[in-house]
Amino acid sequence: MPNKNYLKGVRKERKLVNNARAEGKLSFRSAGSHSPIDVVIIDKKEKIIEFIQCKPDNMSNNAKLRLITEHKELNNIFNCSFTVK
Repeated sequence: MPNKNYLKGVRKERKLVNNARAEGKLSFRSAGSHSPIDVVIIDKKEKIIEFIQCKPDNMSNNAKLRLITEHKELNNIFNCSFTVK
């Protein structure tokens, strides 16, 4: 059985995905991922793609800022396309 922290993280990811879907957005989890992206939310109306790294609620603001800084290259640089293969 997975550990408590993993289960809490999965619940948080699923809640984000379900809330986004309830708002009419396309969203999905990158389950079991070891990447900096746990959840992706696509808002077609606002033309925004949000990459989310889920961390515990009690994580310090400094630690959150450090992660944001480490992955800032993901902001505002992509052109998107859709294909089926």
